[in-house]
Parts: sequence; structure tokens; C-alpha cells
Amino acid sequence: MNQLKVYFLTFLLSGFSFINESLAANIAPPIKTQVNEVAGWFSGNFDNSTQLANNPAVPLIELLTCGVELVGENQVANTQNIYLQQQSNAFERNSFYSFSDNGNVVNLSVRSVINPDVLSGICNRPQSQRIINFNNLVPVSCDLEIIYQPNLYTGNNAPDGCPTSSGGKVVSRVTIRENSINALDQIFDSQGNLLVNTPIEYRRIASIPEPTFILGLLAIGLWTGKKAFKQKA
Repeated sequence: MNQLKVYFLTFLLSGFSFINESLAANIAPPIKTQVNEVAGWFSGNFDNSTQLANNPAVPLIELLTCGVELVGENQVANTQNIYLQQQSNAFERNSFYSFSDNGNVVNLSVRSVINPDVLSGICNRPQSQRIINFNNLVPVSCDLEIIYQPNLYTGNNAPDGCPTSSGGKVVSRVTIRENSINALDQIFDSQGNLLVNTPIEYRRIASIPEPTFILGLLAIGLWTGKKAFKQKA
């Protein structure tokens, strides 16, 4: 009987520990941490080639994003700014994304770029030279609330979306993980007809090492081989 009580108590304690671990895993980190994490996950080189292999009707889209500094406008504290370039055979899009602290959630503001030519290749520049002037951005933004979930962030602005210049609207949905971005922009005309409804599944592309880094590895390899050859001789 005493042994049975011990087993039962052990079972209860194990269950209690498991519940505590599950609750801890679902507790959202501070908003500042969320802003930095989701912006970091959103930055890098992506494309949807994996999606294209399963659905040839979807266009191949390359996505390049990088952290930038915004000048000429006061910003709320704890803001991460991202410059975005999308390119395919059919279109090219350049946008400015800001992830910021909005109290209980992360706010994502998206603005169009007025003159993207002056920002060509900005993500290839050193971090200190990645600067965007607010005057080069459309003042009106399209905003989404980004909600934390374990291992991912989700956001949408349904059903209202954001107005388009033609009198329609764009309803956006996004799911951001550490190595993937799933996005859906539903575009409606002024009569409410759905014109575009194609989800895009971006996956992170492994970065190519800098040329100096490759040369450094090559030099180490040659030095190691030369040393081994001398010792063998």
C-alpha cells in the first residue's frame, strides 16, 4: 500500500511538472524581445522555389530583406526597420517594413518606396551605410498586428485591409518562422471582386560566405596541407 502511494505521488508530481513546462512554453516573451526576434527572422535571403516545384503555376519570387536605419522622422522606442525587395519575371516590389512595440503586441507598418533607384543594392552595403530617408517613403502605411505563438508569429488585417489607389483594398496575412515566411495578399477591386489570391511560401536560402572568408578558409587549408607534408617528409 505504501509503495502504491509513492507511485501515485510520483505520477502527480510528474504531471504537475509537465503542466508547468507546457505553460512556460506558451508564455509570450516581452514585446521588446518579440520585436527583435520577428525582425531577425524576417531578415535575409528567401525564395519560393520549393513551392514552385509543387505548383508550377506559382511564379518564382526572390525576396531579399535587411535591417536599415530610418532618418528624418521620429520613431517609437524599440523599432526594427527592414528594407524589402521582391523580384520575379512579372514584377519588382520595394517596401519599407517597421516592426515596433505597440503595447501588448508587435505592430508591423508597411510603406511603399517613392524612388527605389537610390536604394538599389542597399542590402549589400555595410550596416552603417544602410540609411533610408523618410522623405523617400509614402507617408501612409498599411498596418498589421503581429501575434506571438510558440515558434512563430502571425498577423493579418482582415476584413478591412488597406485601401488601394484604385479604390479597392488589400487584405494581408503573414506567418513568420525562423526560416520561412508564408504570405497572402488578397487584392480586391472597387466593386469587391477578388483579383489576386495566391499564397506565397518563402523559404530561407543559405547565405553565401563572403569572398574574404572563402579565401581565408582556402589559406588555412593550404597551410595545414603544407605543414602535414613537411612532417611526413
